[in-house]
Amino acid sequence: MDAYPNDYIVHNLPLVLLSGIAHEEDESNSNSKYPSLHERGTTIESDFPLLTGPLVDNLRAAFIDHDASDAPWRPSNDAGRSNGIPLRIKTIKRSYRLPPQKAEFPSDVDFSSSSVVPVVHSPISPLTPGSPTFPDGILTSLWMLKHQDLVPAATINVFPLTSDPSMTTLRDNQLKIELRDLKESWNASGYRSRFVVILVAEDGISTQEVEDRLANIRRATNLDPRSLHVLNSDLSPVEVKDFVRSFLLSIQAFLVDYYRDLSKHARRKRNRGTIPPPTIPPTQGTSQTLSMQGWNVRYEFKLGVFAEFRQEMEAAQRNFEAAYETLFGQEVFESIAGWNPRFNEARLLGDVLAIRIIRCLLWTSQPTAAVRFWLSHKNNTEDIVSRKGKGTKNYGWEAWVARWSAVMAQLISRAELPAFSAEFLLNPARLYDSIFHPPEKGFSSDENLLAWEHLHHQGYWLDRSARHTVRRRQLAEQIPEEHRVTADQVPASQAVAQSQFYDNYLAPEPATEAPGPDDSGFNHNALILQTLKASLQHFAARDQVRKVESLSLEIAQFHIKAKQWQEAYDILKPLWPHLTWRKEHWWDLMSEFAWTLRSCALELHDIDTLVWVHWELLSKVLPLRSIWDYNFHRCLDEVSVGSPKPTIVLKAEDVVTCLSAAMVFQRGEGNVGQALQLQLAITSHAHQQATPLRLSEVKIVFEGGLRPITLHAKDITDDTNPLSHIYNVKLHDLASSTESSTFLSPTAHMASMIGQADLIFKPGETRVFNMTAIPREPGESRIASITLAIEEEKFNFLYVMTNHERDMSFWWRHGPRGSYKKRIGKGRDTAICKILPKPPNIQIQLPNLKPHYYTNERVSLAVAIQNNEDDAAEVAMQIRILGQPHSLLKVSWSDDAEEATEFGGVSVETTIHLKSRSVGILSPAAISEIPVILSNTVDALEYEVDISVHYFLVSDPETPISKSISATLAFMRPFEANYDLVPRIHPDAWPNLFQLDTDSDGEKADKPDGLQQRWCVSPKIVSFASEPLVIENVSVGLLEVNGGAICEIGSERLTTPEATQILPEELRASEFILDVQKTSLEDRRSVALDLSLNIKWRRPSSPDQDEHTSTVTSLAMPRFTIPTGEPRVLASASPSKEHPGLIHMDYTLENPSMHTLTFSLTMDASEHFAFSGSKTRALQLVPLSRHKVRYNIFAFKSGMWIQPHLVVVDTYFNKTLRVLPTEGMRADKKGILVWVDAYVS
Repeated sequence: MDAYPNDYIVHNLPLVLLSGIAHEEDESNSNSKYPSLHERGTTIESDFPLLTGPLVDNLRAAFIDHDASDAPWRPSNDAGRSNGIPLRIKTIKRSYRLPPQKAEFPSDVDFSSSSVVPVVHSPISPLTPGSPTFPDGILTSLWMLKHQDLVPAATINVFPLTSDPSMTTLRDNQLKIELRDLKESWNASGYRSRFVVILVAEDGISTQEVEDRLANIRRATNLDPRSLHVLNSDLSPVEVKDFVRSFLLSIQAFLVDYYRDLSKHARRKRNRGTIPPPTIPPTQGTSQTLSMQGWNVRYEFKLGVFAEFRQEMEAAQRNFEAAYETLFGQEVFESIAGWNPRFNEARLLGDVLAIRIIRCLLWTSQPTAAVRFWLSHKNNTEDIVSRKGKGTKNYGWEAWVARWSAVMAQLISRAELPAFSAEFLLNPARLYDSIFHPPEKGFSSDENLLAWEHLHHQGYWLDRSARHTVRRRQLAEQIPEEHRVTADQVPASQAVAQSQFYDNYLAPEPATEAPGPDDSGFNHNALILQTLKASLQHFAARDQVRKVESLSLEIAQFHIKAKQWQEAYDILKPLWPHLTWRKEHWWDLMSEFAWTLRSCALELHDIDTLVWVHWELLSKVLPLRSIWDYNFHRCLDEVSVGSPKPTIVLKAEDVVTCLSAAMVFQRGEGNVGQALQLQLAITSHAHQQATPLRLSEVKIVFEGGLRPITLHAKDITDDTNPLSHIYNVKLHDLASSTESSTFLSPTAHMASMIGQADLIFKPGETRVFNMTAIPREPGESRIASITLAIEEEKFNFLYVMTNHERDMSFWWRHGPRGSYKKRIGKGRDTAICKILPKPPNIQIQLPNLKPHYYTNERVSLAVAIQNNEDDAAEVAMQIRILGQPHSLLKVSWSDDAEEATEFGGVSVETTIHLKSRSVGILSPAAISEIPVILSNTVDALEYEVDISVHYFLVSDPETPISKSISATLAFMRPFEANYDLVPRIHPDAWPNLFQLDTDSDGEKADKPDGLQQRWCVSPKIVSFASEPLVIENVSVGLLEVNGGAICEIGSERLTTPEATQILPEELRASEFILDVQKTSLEDRRSVALDLSLNIKWRRPSSPDQDEHTSTVTSLAMPRFTIPTGEPRVLASASPSKEHPGLIHMDYTLENPSMHTLTFSLTMDASEHFAFSGSKTRALQLVPLSRHKVRYNIFAFKSGMWIQPHLVVVDTYFNKTLRVLPTEGMRADKKGILVWVDAYVS
């Protein structure tokens, strides 16, 4: 928009003058353009000193912060401003000059003979002689200058308020006089600007004094309270900003009313319906006054501007649209001749109206309407220029269209629309939404908008502008030489004739537009580059890659036309590696890009880029240049190359290739040591006119165990072969590898396999190479890279392919009609081959493996290894226990062999579950048996035993072979048992408190003297084994005694028939006598016994192996608690030897306490027996004593269980004691049971 007068197109803001503060004056003053400003303008003068100091500096800065001259052209959302309409704040000194309201009478005109009193008008009115618009001009930008820059809506005068008591009256009187004079001067000017005063109080003035002096000044100057304000001296910068904000809010209403009054005045003039008389009528030539429609355009424009001052953009839009429609109507534009200078003035006004209307539409969020109006104005202008102007086939029209497109981009930038804001540009998810603005709500969703009716971002409009500028240059270059001279160098008639052909509206004359060879003129190239680069930034910000590449190419081409090679190269080179046209097969554009880049690289001697571009230009997919020599081997002939010669490496995925290579495995699986078939097919995709490509080397590198393959060039003269050749290449080992590491070579440390082949490829030719490789290591082998190498005198070239596409999986064969290809590898990746280990021929067996093992058993597991290979083998073995990582099971070798620290080429760490060892060399058919010991098998678990054998043949040590087997070892508990603890009568007498102990003191101290009790433990053992087992011995082990006692355990006494073996699920019952004695007679604590049942057993002997190894299985027994401090009753029965059926029942009562106890004994009668003895009696026991009571019982029947029921009650505690059975007796819930042997009655 720089071509348009700034006053015409700037957004109008209420002008507020800030006077009285010292500041640096702006030298760029355009006010001198206004007519008669200095000769007849009203001068506002004051010699009052300007204020300085930190406070007034803060005041001025606060006002300048509210200056919205550079604010975006959109509704303000900034709460930090005045919260009202934006303002233009202009700082001036004390004096100011206002433009004259009326022009003076022309001095050279005699009005004495006229009967009409002449009327003077504004100096810039079409009615005033000497005005730029006299007599028929519509408008001038000077009117905008007047209201936007000269005549303020309000003037703010800043004066000091002194604090010196001796000078207060004098200074206040001077201030009153100064304010009255200034106010009268403003009133005398005829302008209704608001006169406002701010008094800056000095330090030391009280609030009351300020109010009194302020009231005195207000009365003397006749200023209302809203026009006189005081700024206290103690305000901080933040408080000063608040003061300014409040102050500006207080004058907002008047500012709006000021411009509303101007609108009313303009509206009254428009509504009069008559044309005011000019000061003097026009008399020169065919001049005529401005028509009524012209005056309406003028009034509507003024009304729109005043509405814009008030920020009423919708009202301004209506006035501007009315002015625009009238301007392009039948009576304004149509009445102006194309040769008349007023025609261009009308065009300028039409452009200004269109700019202001578009700004209003963008302001009110109507982007689609703005675009439509932009198009409408372009069409309207094209129509009027075609009919009445110089037409649209000249550089002037293209200059205007380019400028009109750039204006739209600038309007969008100044509007700062939400869709084009940084919030969208910085958010990748919303980046697409910033390409064009969505239409306004007024358009329905089903309304089909044309693509160009959407408001695109600024880059789109700048691109349009650049294209029209290019067209402008083309038309300028067509200007004849005779027209490329200035007007002062040709006759007037020729100058007039030239003016009929060229439209110079906002464009230079032909001599400047298209100067001669030795003259300077307009720089089209600079304008095009500037516009394209600005457009490029907007497209790049939205990640529109294709357009960025297109614009970059255009920019580079314009730099090349200007011989700016480095600038063009810097633009193209970063885009070349990732050019989207290459990936999307836009070959024409890519070819143009490549040739442009080549020209830059050639000028700058960029060897790498030259080689790269030449390689891609060879591809037949790119357009052919018939005059070009497609010889890749001579691509650097035009440049000099230093030493050492460069090596250029290209990757296939980055370029469009002229030579492709594909390698496939014939089968998806192979074995170590067995031949593997591979096929390499290389095809030339070069232009038919290209020179054959001569490769010096082809290298294939694998991931995995396959060695690299290198094919060297070998010249073979054979011109009769068809276009597809199949060769069988013999590979041999390289004795000593002297090659350097190849690009992307994970197996560079391995020696290559070498072959020779013809590596010259004509355009369209395919050569196929069959090769055989022998893998030496198992695993997955993948084709890592195929490198095609070209070695020339000036450079080395490597073309590397790492991506292998499955659509190239073909296998070439010979056929009756020549070679043909067939698709292979369906469902698999033909670039991958799974190398299986060489099939092992060694047998691993576990000859003595049993189905079950038992806990605590020491297992000897024999591992038999038999070599079934045809050659001797070096064997290593490893055993691993899996599945129970926290188990205590331990693996060891029975022969204490040395542990191996490496197994199968991998270092291993020996643990209790992992052992490795060397077996040694096994001859063919030899068997080696390795015993493995498994110990510490305390847990009943199931283990997975993995046995691996790793070996290699002595004749082929480079090929490792392995085999493994696994077996399950189930360990179970061989026995389970339950236990009974029953009392017995201890045969020894209890200690007698009335008997003197004759033992020596030393012997007495070591001998326990506590009470004794006898108990019987009865374990019942059940075999859970799956086979018979031999029990050699069963014993009860004493683990711990608690309670101050000693315990002696007797040997086992079987209660079931004795047998040599215990069968599965068979019961074995026995008894163990426990003699418990307290160590101290005074200790009354209970005794707790922790016991274990130890079973010593073994497997039965078998003929083929020795099974005499015994195993001890320990079963945990529950803790037995023996109450030694409580009284008890023990019953025992013995049959009479003399009288069958007579049983002697003895009841032993024990009193282990330190108290005398009295017991009540009652024998119940029974129908099954008769008894002799006391039916009821009382028995008194002294402390630490026991007593036996006998009853003779005669059973009525024999061979049965009888149940004598003796009730024993502790009379003191009234507690019934339970009678405990002893040996040969039973008990149930009712009491004890005694067996009566059968006898003959």
